[in-house]
Amino acid sequence: MLSILATLALTLSHAAQSPEGALVFSAEDFETTVYFDYGRNDLGSAGILLVQQQAERALAAGFAKAKVIGHTDRAGSAEQNLKDGMERAEAVAAVLVSQGYAEDDVEVESAGESQPARRHADERREPLNRRAVIIFSE
Repeated sequence: MLSILATLALTLSHAAQSPEGALVFSAEDFETTVYFDYGRNDLGSAGILLVQQQAERALAAGFAKAKVIGHTDRAGSAEQNLKDGMERAEAVAAVLVSQGYAEDDVEVESAGESQPARRHADERREPLNRRAVIIFSE
């Protein structure tokens, strides 16, 4: 099993297929989500590859800016989760910069546990909440 979930969710709400079958982006933003293993803030080789591929596509489509938001599940303290979320965002940002994004064009922030993808009443270790969301924009 990979050290990171080899899942990359690409939301292309404003993308369309051209008659030739090529993916055409509109001027809207698009998002990519990368998931992390419990207790891990590094991407691992599979995560790095996924972010590299998406960065390449985004740059080719004219998306020169990126915002990365790190998220966590509710396990642990809110303070630690903010720190972990920031470390996840910074790990993703480092890959974006290595792919050609200017540091000034990559914004990072942590949402910690405050914006769960899946809500639970307890401190359950929820894999869908351990993520970094990349929002590419022009």
